[in-house]
Amino acid sequence: IFILVPLEAKDPLRSNDLWEYSMRTDFNRTFNLFELFNATVGFKQRQDIYRNGCKFSNNLNAQPARVYLGENVSESSISNSLDKIYNYEDCMDFRMNSLIRLLYIDVNRSILGSSIKDQVCDAFGKGKYWYTEPSEDSAIFFTENHQILYHTAEYLVGQLFPNDTFTNSGMNGTEHVLHARPLIIRWLDWRAQFGFAEWHSNVYIEEDIAALVNLVDFAEDQEIVFKAAMVLDIIAFGFAMNYYGGRYATTAGRTYDNKKVGTSESSPASRDSTAEPAWIMLGIGNHSSGDSGNLGAVALATSDHYAPPPILEAIAANASLYNEHKERNSIDVSEGPSYNLSYNESDMMFWWGMQAYYMPQTIDETLNILDKYDIDPMTACGPQILIDFFKISATLHGLSLSDYIETLKLFTQGVCLESANIYTYRTPHYQLSGAQDQQKGLNSFQEHIWQATLDDNAFVYTNSPGGITKDFEQLYVGGWKPRATLYKNVGIIQYDREMMPLEGELLVFFLNLFMGFKFYQHAYFPRWAFDEVRYHDKWIFGAKGDGYIALYSHEPTWWESNYELRVWGYKNLWIVELGSVDEHGSFDQFVSAIRQAQVDVNSEAIGYEVSYESPSQGVVSVAWDGPMNVNGTNIDLGPYPRFDTDFCQQEFGTKKTIIQHGNQSLELDFYNITRIFQQV
Repeated sequence: IFILVPLEAKDPLRSNDLWEYSMRTDFNRTFNLFELFNATVGFKQRQDIYRNGCKFSNNLNAQPARVYLGENVSESSISNSLDKIYNYEDCMDFRMNSLIRLLYIDVNRSILGSSIKDQVCDAFGKGKYWYTEPSEDSAIFFTENHQILYHTAEYLVGQLFPNDTFTNSGMNGTEHVLHARPLIIRWLDWRAQFGFAEWHSNVYIEEDIAALVNLVDFAEDQEIVFKAAMVLDIIAFGFAMNYYGGRYATTAGRTYDNKKVGTSESSPASRDSTAEPAWIMLGIGNHSSGDSGNLGAVALATSDHYAPPPILEAIAANASLYNEHKERNSIDVSEGPSYNLSYNESDMMFWWGMQAYYMPQTIDETLNILDKYDIDPMTACGPQILIDFFKISATLHGLSLSDYIETLKLFTQGVCLESANIYTYRTPHYQLSGAQDQQKGLNSFQEHIWQATLDDNAFVYTNSPGGITKDFEQLYVGGWKPRATLYKNVGIIQYDREMMPLEGELLVFFLNLFMGFKFYQHAYFPRWAFDEVRYHDKWIFGAKGDGYIALYSHEPTWWESNYELRVWGYKNLWIVELGSVDEHGSFDQFVSAIRQAQVDVNSEAIGYEVSYESPSQGVVSVAWDGPMNVNGTNIDLGPYPRFDTDFCQQEFGTKKTIIQHGNQSLELDFYNITRIFQQV
């Protein structure tokens, strides 16, 4: 355990003087919760492979692995990372969690030199761990992943330095532990009960993993360790249900264009940030020897206390050939009282974690908190000019702020990551996955609604860019959300929206005027990734290996590039159907069957009324509102249970997950804080 003794500082925030410390080398867990005897041989081997790949990496995140292996570290990468912590910059929590792991692993290895250790300890002693602490910052504390990263950093640093006063907060380490502990447990309980607001994010789930593994490995509180391990198991189960090939091939609450767009064979879409963690945990996807700086993967690879129970790896292997999976993540803001969630500051981090800043129920308290703690609105909900716009417009309309916000729900509610009913259908040759009927017609920030996948690069989805997407630069994720309705291998995707008050439409106009014209929709259809692509009337067909895809556009399209199919306007109907050699025979036979299928489309005031005679599923009919019907039977579009799959049935809102496969079972009980794996 490190004990900090502050020297006299010339600058209250930062000085050239370092903090002195003494070290005890007898740091041990007071209990040994998860020995690796529960780990599969494959998991241990994958840990070894990933750790060894970090041996010569100068990436900051790889340094804990080098210490674990007994190797010297790159001191320059460590020292260069500290400015972000000293200056309270955004994403300093990522670096904190990497450096925390570095210090804890070094306790029993003594690889770090005293000078570099001094520097890290000094930065931790002067850091900022939550928005309620004084001092200006440019950090985002409030998204779901940032919350657990900051809580973990505060708890584990406080645990290392229990008796020392931290410069910025004026609290000692024990006080930081006591502050962080209930916030960690609350966050873990929310994930157990509601899933993730940033559902299946191929970017931010990796960050959650890093924080959770740090808690499992180093927290001295037994409840925290148990619950963190159980949330990791739930993440792994989500990987097993939704990974196809090397891709997290499903809807995502938050993602980025570069993860979803590849321009050529030499420049494919970036690997998911979750790719290495999923591979280490379950052996799914694939490993890249060049990926040695993944924060979550390094944590998993250097963990001596977390291992996914073998049932999860067995399920991942079993489900790789066939899987039909339903699940629900998050809640609607209006459901708060049903779950004893208030709209006051005490529960506001739940709502801010799902980006519910500007909902009618939360807008007033959002502004109160910003004012109370002098928070820069840009780190939470956008520029001050946007807040001023809402206030002035509400006054001009003679409405309260909360009532006025409701009139602009296409923007204000659309960015909120409310309940997502996720459907995944997988065969050996393809996967269709997406969020059923999720906030249709609203404008989103970084959401990815649906995806049809044949392999790592041959995947297809649609998007309607514009509005207030991330940094106004995202063109393939976020934007106007469709009504996506999916059943097995068939999807009907409609884009349309209501009109807003004049000032809302003007906002859209000026965003297009100054941020680039986006009055179009498009399909990501990378021709370069397919073995063959054909065009017939309104259909585009693709073949990859033994899998096939057909994509229909009601409005005329054109190829903007080798991967982008465009159509004018914000209203359009898309139909997707997938097939394979097992179901249809040759690609010619698949194309012929789809071309003969009747498609009847009636354009309504909002959306369409559609009837499609699918060669594989029969008559599929759906409108903008109402059910999706297949051969006279209404399809379940939600609300779904927390999990509804061959391996798990769990009612939404409960906190006990039971997963079964063959002679194995896993019970994750957040009520009694037990994690029980059995193999009969």
